[in-house]
Amino acid sequence: MDRANAEKIHALISVMFEQANEVLFIVNNTSDADLRKKTQRTMAVVIGELDLEILEPIYKQFPDMRPPDMEEVKS
Repeated sequence: MDRANAEKIHALISVMFEQANEVLFIVNNTSDADLRKKTQRTMAVVIGELDLEILEPIYKQFPDMRPPDMEEVKS
């Protein structure tokens, strides 16, 4: 992947993470325990997959794009 596309993908996924956080904030403040559980579980899978399958390869190719507080995933 070229750097320009990596930067675009990184930026878009960052926005997705921010929006997922907003969804979790709303759901975590609801009284519906089943909805909280389902949403938390689903978001964990989605965020984990985006991070491991898309962002981690970008960070390996372009290490300077990795956030400074994020450790490399060892596989």
